[in-house]
Formats: sequence, C-alpha cells, structure tokens
Amino acid sequence: MNSETTRQIAEYNRILSQLLYDVIENNYLSEHASGYLSKTQFTILKILSVSGPYTVSEIADILHISRAAASKNIEKLVRTKLVRRKIIREDRRTMEVSLAESGASFVNDYEKARIKKQQTALSHFSEDEKLKFLELLREYVKNCVLQEKNIDIICLQCNGIIKEDCSLTDEEDRCRSYFRINRQYTTIEEED
Repeated sequence: MNSETTRQIAEYNRILSQLLYDVIENNYLSEHASGYLSKTQFTILKILSVSGPYTVSEIADILHISRAAASKNIEKLVRTKLVRRKIIREDRRTMEVSLAESGASFVNDYEKARIKKQQTALSHFSEDEKLKFLELLREYVKNCVLQEKNIDIICLQCNGIIKEDCSLTDEEDRCRSYFRINRQYTTIEEED
C-alpha cells in the first residue's frame, strides 16, 4: 500500500472518529441534556452502564482526570438523579458509584439514537457490502488497538455490544467488560 493511500485512510479514520464521537454525541447532548450534562458526565454514565459500579477513584483513573474532577462530575450526576453513591463499609471515606434507573434510560436512549443514525448511513450498502465492511473494520480496529498500551477508555466505549466477537478478549486486562476489577468490599448505605 502506498503512503498516499495510508494517509487517506488515516484522514478518513480521523474524520469518522470525530464525527461519531464529537458531532453525534454533542448533538444528542445538546438536544436532550442541554445545559445540565457535560461530555465527561455522559462518559461516566456510559462507563457505569457497561461495567459499573466503580469507586470515584476508579472513575478518575479510567478517565485520566483528578479525583477532585471526578467527584465534582459525579456530584452533579447525583443531584440530577442519574447515578447513586453508596458508602463502602471497609472505608467509609470511599464511595461506590452506580447508575440510577434514569441514568440507564438516558444512555439507552442515546444508544438507540446512535444506532438509528448508523442504520441510515449503512442503508446505502448491500448486505454483502455491510458484512465485508464489518470484517475489514473489525480487523482494522483490532490491529490499531493492539498497538496501544492504555486502552481502558477505548474498550469501555464498545458498550459491551461486541461481546464474544471482541478481539480484545484474548488480551487480559484490555477489556473491562470481561476482565472487571475484582472488588473486595461491601456497600452499606446509599447517599442522597
């Protein structure tokens, strides 16, 4: 493959990534959560939807943000009743964060809207073209991901939809949906 083809693939990949992550997500958030939900807060909801619950510290580590920033975002999600916090019995200073029913509903509605947009975009392809595209895309993503060391946030973005077809399940500690953190604590009470 010549370097021009590789450059064009990389550029289309950048455009597609930005479109899917920034444009579609921003449009959805501005339409359904304008003014009260940031992208970071929405990412926390998606993480909890896939593989939660997590402690505040774990969420901060996954998102590569400070514990204070994670706490501030989670506090807003608690106030809007999208997540719940529970105190951990073994360390009363540590809180476990889980998705509330309204948070799960919000993420589910987003996923439905996102899939509908994808179906519209793919409607111009035959079934054979879709299958070939899926095969090539799966291999491309696998090859890109396997080159990276820190992919926690990427992995969480699959929303657990790929499941057994995920190329990361062969790589321990790369897929949080299947290699979840082993928790050794008990929650004791819910905080409002």
